[in-house]
Amino acid sequence: MNEINNEINNEINNELKTDAVPTVNKTDIIRAFRAAGADISDIILIHSSLKSFGYVDGGALSVIDAAKQTVGEGGTVVFPTLVQKDFSNAYKNWDIKKSPSDVGIISETFRLQEGTLRSNQATHSVAAWGSMASELTGEHSAYGPRMGVFGDYCFSYSSPWQKMYMHGAKIIFIGIDMVYNTFKHLAEYMLMEYYCGTIKDVNKKCLAMSKIARHNTPGIWPFHDSRKSQAIMEKLGMIKYTKCGSAVISCIKADDYIDTALRLFKNDPEEWFDKNVLSWIETYINK
Repeated sequence: MNEINNEINNEINNELKTDAVPTVNKTDIIRAFRAAGADISDIILIHSSLKSFGYVDGGALSVIDAAKQTVGEGGTVVFPTLVQKDFSNAYKNWDIKKSPSDVGIISETFRLQEGTLRSNQATHSVAAWGSMASELTGEHSAYGPRMGVFGDYCFSYSSPWQKMYMHGAKIIFIGIDMVYNTFKHLAEYMLMEYYCGTIKDVNKKCLAMSKIARHNTPGIWPFHDSRKSQAIMEKLGMIKYTKCGSAVISCIKADDYIDTALRLFKNDPEEWFDKNVLSWIETYINK
């Protein structure tokens, strides 16, 4: 009787587990990536929450394998491997081999895999696998600095972010929205570079640049409402959505995101930035 009761209880527990927590596998995730717009030979940058799926058969490894199979050997899989928990000391303590990714278990699992390369930058590194991995991760801080709140080389011309933008990478979000979109910071860096580039007087330009926030240095910075920009890009049909388990998966092209964000910011800064940024624009750019 006890054995029968145990079997019944196990069946009930399994049913409850199925109802409460969806189960997905690698095949389901591949199907979802493709439904969101990822394809063979693409470069895909993935921002992820493993728990958003529900239960994943095989865990983080299944998500990573699904991403690799989606793009194939001719494609490239990229995950951000950022430092956030000890950001103020990142430039002092960071180690390319030892410093963990602070943006989820999938990114950290990916970083540690054989065949994965990581870019050499303390705060905004990425890890990559595939045909463009070496190109994207190499020389992250080699040239083309852009001054800004996180440091001058995280979103430089030699950075993976610039290269992914140039190569038309696709940004995939698993169970999270564009609040966590690292490309929003590339847009901010490019915007400030654009503004400073419009100032012809050298003395005025120096003064303007001295007011910009840099790593551990206070100042102005055009942080913005990324959910607001996401809603606009949804209306423009730039974002594709699908679902896998409990996770909403979305995808947008990096160049579409950056070009649209910059257009919105330049055309109507009053809609996006705080009074300090607007005062800086009025003082140094519009006069």
